[in-house]
Amino acid sequence: MAYTTQTLVDSDFEIVTKTIVTGTNGTALKVIDVGEFDSAADDGSDRVDIVGCKWSLSSPLDIEFNATTNVVALSLDGNGSYGFADGAPSITNNAGTGVDGDIYFENDAACTGYVILRMRKSAGFTSL
Repeated sequence: MAYTTQTLVDSDFEIVTKTIVTGTNGTALKVIDVGEFDSAADDGSDRVDIVGCKWSLSSPLDIEFNATTNVVALSLDGNGSYGFADGAPSITNNAGTGVDGDIYFENDAACTGYVILRMRKSAGFTSL
């Protein structure tokens, strides 16, 4: 599976990324290493909440919070959006044992398209 992620915004409180998806992946792969962003402690305590998502995908894809057993944050398919200005609540990283704050993508079928994630830094960052 090929994922190419570009950071569009990395401010004191917000991160926006764009990920291009090309191919098939039967297992979850890390696409966002939260510890690499500005002011991250990078000790496993860094957390972000997903506050917005826009996507256009040719087949289903799950966005997961990494943990011993990953927790699905969003299941995406086709075209759509969540959050931004529609008043939807943020999606908090509620992964349990082994959580490290990173975000993984997983899809089991050939998939092409893009995912834009808007995240709020919520824990583990010195800028908070």
